[in-house]
Amino acid sequence: MSAYCVGKYLWPELVGKDGKYAVATIDRENPSVKAMIVLEGSVVTQDFRCDRFSSSWFYVLYVFLGKRSSWAELFGKQGQVAKVTIKKENPYLDAIIVEEGFVVPLDYHEDRVWIWVNKRGIVIQVPLTG
Repeated sequence: MSAYCVGKYLWPELVGKDGKYAVATIDRENPSVKAMIVLEGSVVTQDFRCDRFSSSWFYVLYVFLGKRSSWAELFGKQGQVAKVTIKKENPYLDAIIVEEGFVVPLDYHEDRVWIWVNKRGIVIQVPLTG
């Protein structure tokens, strides 16, 4: 299961600890992981991925690989260049090129990046996760 995991990816010792303490511990022990508190009762997927972990309210969290969520420097670049740049930085992100005017789902996914391009393939919006 941990074949693609980089560094520590599980913190069983944090179960039952204060969420803020858990986030600080994870940030210190693996800076490539972004930890986030998830309220008890929130809907989270149950499939295993080393880039996320969930538990209850203010007790350990939800985790995503990579702290970066936007790429302003890619605005005006070729869409394919933007996609390769994002995937090289974080291969766990799903970087998707979308031509302006196309309809995309409105749901939010932390591991997805929409790369909006014009008809010439030039990035016309800052790529963001979601």
